[in-house]
Amino acid sequence: MIRLIASDMDGTLLNDNHEIDKETVEAIKRAEEAGIIFAISTGREYENVKCLLEENNIKCQCILSNGAEYRDEDGNILEVINIEKDKAKKILDIFKENSISARIFTSEGVFTTSTREEALQEVTYRTMTFNSDLTEEEAREKAKQERFFTTLKYVDDVESFLNSEIEIRKFVAFHSDIDLIKKVKNDIGKLGELEISSSFNDNIEVTDIKATKGSILEKVTKEMGLENDNVMVLGDSFNDYSMFEMFKESVAMENAIPEVKAIAKYITDANYNLGVAKAINSVLNNELESILKKV
Repeated sequence: MIRLIASDMDGTLLNDNHEIDKETVEAIKRAEEAGIIFAISTGREYENVKCLLEENNIKCQCILSNGAEYRDEDGNILEVINIEKDKAKKILDIFKENSISARIFTSEGVFTTSTREEALQEVTYRTMTFNSDLTEEEAREKAKQERFFTTLKYVDDVESFLNSEIEIRKFVAFHSDIDLIKKVKNDIGKLGELEISSSFNDNIEVTDIKATKGSILEKVTKEMGLENDNVMVLGDSFNDYSMFEMFKESVAMENAIPEVKAIAKYITDANYNLGVAKAINSVLNNELESILKKV
């Protein structure tokens, strides 16, 4: 019996306009009325999730920063897994050596050691990933208005930043040079004890090795008294893979990467065609087999 549903956001819960469809919100509400807990599982930090939840009048638990943070329905932090400061310094050095601007998710917001112009270029790359029809110049103008850019905080003194009480949860970076991204993944991987994943092939996401969506979800659900069979997970990309490894009631989006589809138990419709709503409704109607089951 499914008692908790955990859904990724980008490419899963959100449509191609980066919004939650009305029908999906209604399905979430029906699930909650039926006693099923709904949780978001995302690479985003809390502030960039909170605004979407408030827009849609949703209160739910959140796995954040790829599993480095877990918050309850009221935004209270229940679990955190940080990157050690000495390891963070080495990660920053690798990004700098390769001229890649990275955002640093922390206990005090999102920072960058890059200049404003460098940070804008990184968010421009991100915007192009999410809006493939835009030219780079159009993406740049859009990026200037994105919360990912407008809420950034800038680090003037790296040593003071690393020696402060600020906790570092995650690093994320986008770049148009996929080969460079692969090189940086490899370089950071050599540091050891880190989880290196991606939402897309042109980005890199780094957390502590213990911070994955799957591991933190399993820990919290066990504390709730739930078995893994009571949990259904939905996702589309590499940073969702750990959830699909740990929870057999797994649903890949039609637009998911092949690796996620291969491990999923079920495949639902695409994110732009109410895939999450259809999966939730299948649970509520005891019709999970109506989801396209992978061959």
